[in-house]
Amino acid sequence: MSDLYRAFSEPVRRRALRLLGRGPLCVCDLVDALRLPQPTVSRHLGALTEAGLVTMSKRGRWRHYALSPRPTALARRLLASLPHEPASAADLARLRATARPACG
Repeated sequence: MSDLYRAFSEPVRRRALRLLGRGPLCVCDLVDALRLPQPTVSRHLGALTEAGLVTMSKRGRWRHYALSPRPTALARRLLASLPHEPASAADLARLRATARPACG
C-alpha cells in the first residue's frame, strides 16, 4: 500500500499514468510527451511498475508500458481522478502531436 501512495505522490508519475490511460506507450513516446530526459522517465516508470500500476514488455530494444490490467480498487479511484490535473492536458496534446508508429 505504501508503494501505491508513493507512486501517486509524484506529479510526473501521475502525468505518466494519465498518458498510459490512453493505451500502451513506448518510453520514447512518454519522453516526448512529458518533455523529460529518458533516464528520469524510466526511473518513474520503474516506481510505477514496482507499485503494480503498470506493466512493461520488451519489443526488441524498446520497452513498452501499459496500465496494469488488475489495479486495486484504491488505485482505480486514484486513476479516475487524474484527468483533472492541468499538466495532463498539455502532455496529451504533445502525445497526439508527436504520434508515431509503434516502436520496435
